[in-house]
Amino acid sequence: MPTQPQQKYVASTVGVIAALLLACGNSGVHAFMVPVTGSSVMPASTVMLHSSADNSNDQDASGSAEDDEISKLIGRRSQIKRQKKAEPEPEEVPYENLVDLDLESLPEFKTERPVRRATPPPEEQEEDDDSTKKSDIPIIDFKADYADENDFHIPNRMLISTQSWGDPKRNFVASGKLTKRMLKEGKFVPGDLQLAHEKLLEAGLTCLETSPSYGAASKAKKLSAQDILLRCLKEAPTDVLPETQIITSLGSSAWLKLTPARIAQALYDTVELLDTSTIELFQVPKSRFFPSKIIVNALAQAVESGCCNYAGVQGVTSRSKLAKLCRGMEDQDMSLTTNSFEFSLTNRRYEDMMDTCRDFNVIPLIYNPLDGGLASGVYTATNPSGGRASASAPTQFTFKELEQWQPLHSVQETVAERVATRVKRDMRNLQDRYKSRYGPAPKINTDITTTQVALNYVIAKGGVPVVEVNSPKDAEQVAGSLGWTLTDEEVDMLDNAAALCRNKK
Repeated sequence: MPTQPQQKYVASTVGVIAALLLACGNSGVHAFMVPVTGSSVMPASTVMLHSSADNSNDQDASGSAEDDEISKLIGRRSQIKRQKKAEPEPEEVPYENLVDLDLESLPEFKTERPVRRATPPPEEQEEDDDSTKKSDIPIIDFKADYADENDFHIPNRMLISTQSWGDPKRNFVASGKLTKRMLKEGKFVPGDLQLAHEKLLEAGLTCLETSPSYGAASKAKKLSAQDILLRCLKEAPTDVLPETQIITSLGSSAWLKLTPARIAQALYDTVELLDTSTIELFQVPKSRFFPSKIIVNALAQAVESGCCNYAGVQGVTSRSKLAKLCRGMEDQDMSLTTNSFEFSLTNRRYEDMMDTCRDFNVIPLIYNPLDGGLASGVYTATNPSGGRASASAPTQFTFKELEQWQPLHSVQETVAERVATRVKRDMRNLQDRYKSRYGPAPKINTDITTTQVALNYVIAKGGVPVVEVNSPKDAEQVAGSLGWTLTDEEVDMLDNAAALCRNKK
């Protein structure tokens, strides 16, 4: 009898033989002589393997479990073969005739997801991009409900002048770092103007006035007022700041060098230099050399060209002259939009032109609203230098002039204190008034200065002050005059003080 290890060896060998039978596909009877060896010499044993087609009478009386397992496997293989023969073969699908396609004539494939492409150069962008890229950016306009004289609306009734930009005689420094003394003297560099421009836009002061004659001494260095303004326009973050509205004029010095036929050409040159398509307002100064008809024709030609939206004049201080210009523009189916002249607390010579402009639906633009600083309340008899220079430096005004206007300066300080108290008291109401229109309530200045009082006085009289801004500090000063107004009583106080000072001459 074989030992137990020999029996295990026989069982494992039977499994291997069964696998070979399935691989060979033979259903007949096979006999293998399997020698069984062990530690001692044993007689050879014969293992008979039968298929499921064999007669049961041929099975050994012992009926081993290994033979039954092999029979089941062979039977399963035969069943799988019969099922494969019974399955129908898949039908062949005939191919459709192919059509030749012209790939060049196929339409462009578009998806709902926009494809990111590099930003094209400005000259290749569509024309309507410039008009819509900033349309969704709101402007903080505290004068949005103001009853304008005509269709031209100036946000916050305030214009910013670039008259000193690029002019070395007006404290402009082309390059270098400013010392503390230079800062006290009011010096500024191009970088100051860029920061000031952004602060103005943030505050809602979007109208800037310029001229080819401003900073002409620095034109060779590309640092004239218009050159600097162009740089500010290009470097301003357009995704968060509103668009700048540009107002330009010939300037009194440029007028003498131009013939009437070249008035409109000066506008075209400005449009090209500032790399824009349209100027908001184009102004022409009054001249004794040319009659009103020539000025009217030049303004009409400028508007018809599409290079400007509105037309105005400068320096018209006569009612009859203004009336004649307005009639001439009406004959051209147009209207005169603005008239610029000087007015301030200390210079009231053309005060009656405020009512004249209103009668003809013309906006009065007020140049020099601080009268060179005399109406600002900064330079006083007790502070002749205004704190901008050392005591040894020459003062801007004589002591006699400052002493004459001392009563007005004192009233300005009193009015500033009254306004500050009122604004602090009414701060919640003021912010709620503008919250729904502009989203979060805008910040309103409560540290009121005499300069801000002087600017609001011009607005209260119906004018639009044109203020010089040459630094971020100047921009904050002007922005601090927004969001509040003078009462009728405070305007009367200033009127009476100014009249008293004039009578002291």
